[in-house]
Amino acid sequence: MKVELENLFSIDESSQDQVINVYNRHGIAVGAPEIKKRNLKTKFNPTFTLNEEITYEHVTALYESLERELGIVSIGERFYFEFSEQEYKQAPLFTLNSTGNSPEMFVEDKGTLFSLSTHCKSCGLMAKEQLSPIVIDTSQIKDRHLVHVSGYWVASQKLVSLMKQENLEGYELLEVIHQGPEEGKQLAYQIIPTQILPSCSSDRIKLYFATEQPPCSCGLNGVINGPDIYHRKDLSSVQGDVFYAAEWSHDGKYLYRKTLFSKRFREAILKHNISRDVRGEKDANFGPKDWLFDPVLIQ
Repeated sequence: MKVELENLFSIDESSQDQVINVYNRHGIAVGAPEIKKRNLKTKFNPTFTLNEEITYEHVTALYESLERELGIVSIGERFYFEFSEQEYKQAPLFTLNSTGNSPEMFVEDKGTLFSLSTHCKSCGLMAKEQLSPIVIDTSQIKDRHLVHVSGYWVASQKLVSLMKQENLEGYELLEVIHQGPEEGKQLAYQIIPTQILPSCSSDRIKLYFATEQPPCSCGLNGVINGPDIYHRKDLSSVQGDVFYAAEWSHDGKYLYRKTLFSKRFREAILKHNISRDVRGEKDANFGPKDWLFDPVLIQ
């Protein structure tokens, strides 16, 4: 697996050589910047690999130099994880990060009942317990097979039928409540895993954005978790196709347990042409309806 960090900021065109020199001085080679046509601003968008030679401590020092020497304080950051062919082949489980690179994969909650409690007083993260079926306008699902609602996956009738056809196991279905126009209304179901996986390996990468506040003491808010890593022996007795992670994830406000899917589930999605086999967000073929699976790493 390769970890990449993308930066994005703009400066005056006259300062571009100085910025390039700062990056180079910290061991990071950057290419020619993109110059916007209508003003004298230069858009810097370098992407580089983090490794033993370029650690995040080096990146933090880079940012300090950019601020101290050139007054650059507003730097966008984004992490990417790139996997090898072997990692895709040997992964028994996958994390489903997206069912398309378009807003239509998200459907607004229309009044699902939850009980709420404070998980962390420092950062304000809330725990929630679902008390009713999910309430949505099911006409918004349209021809999509799986949409995301408030941290949960909701499947169309077509996907549910396909999962049964492929004998996929390890989940329960809870029919959602429709609230909206009758035209386009359809049956839809929340997919609820019936198993929780063992804990991830302690070797899982944990990152953070140097341009933001340090991670909270709760260990959740402000932390960017790398891909899930498991010891092979911990998964030896695991059976089924849909699972909750043992660890909590969050959306910036609420906690939730991430759902992981089996290799069989991913293969069924590809076999039935629900998605193409895309590999990461930067895959040139990643389209508005392609499902983005990241492989679980095995030790």
